[in-house]
Amino acid sequence: MSTNAQPTTESNAFGMNVEFSVPGGIVDSLGEGFNQYGVREHEDGSIDVIFAAMEPGTRHEGTPFEVDITSEFLSKVASKSYPERIPLQFDHSHSQQANVGWVYGDKIKFSDGFLRVMAHVPATGSQIREDTIADFTHDPPAITDGSVGLDPRSIEVKEAAKRGDPAEFMDAVLQEFSLTPFPAGYDDGGLSPHFSEVSEPVTPVWGESRLIVREI
Repeated sequence: MSTNAQPTTESNAFGMNVEFSVPGGIVDSLGEGFNQYGVREHEDGSIDVIFAAMEPGTRHEGTPFEVDITSEFLSKVASKSYPERIPLQFDHSHSQQANVGWVYGDKIKFSDGFLRVMAHVPATGSQIREDTIADFTHDPPAITDGSVGLDPRSIEVKEAAKRGDPAEFMDAVLQEFSLTPFPAGYDDGGLSPHFSEVSEPVTPVWGESRLIVREI
């Protein structure tokens, strides 16, 4: 059966790494002007950036259970009707000062085995945005990681059929994207708790996402 997962303490938060590989054609399919790192510079100084945000796999390590992230789940996440702009944050603090731009709501796609997003960082003169743009336009970019934040109210989980089997994420809504990755992963990492001093309800986050990179 499916249940809504609604974490209510920081100890319920967790992060996931994404092992990165080079999926062919992703950069070209999203538009012209992107360099080999998936970064496009505009005349006004702003930039667009493409991330391979998540790929299917079983996350594990550090918890008494595993969870499957399937292609079907990622397709559902990508298929939602999102607002025009989704927050792009430097971290998951939800602070306005940590906001560096937005993810295009209509540029959230699942293809070539990846949930992928296109983000925009405007050149507004703020120090954090100017520093972020400089990091992305450096060769190679100084920022390569990120993490997906899902709305905890939207998460549906299919419980494992028997003890020891992985649970399965069935549905969720993307709430934000952060440029700060969180530890964990696949064989070299996994599903692990993320702790802090904050006692408010938390947004589950998965990292580390990687910039799309293509050979030239």
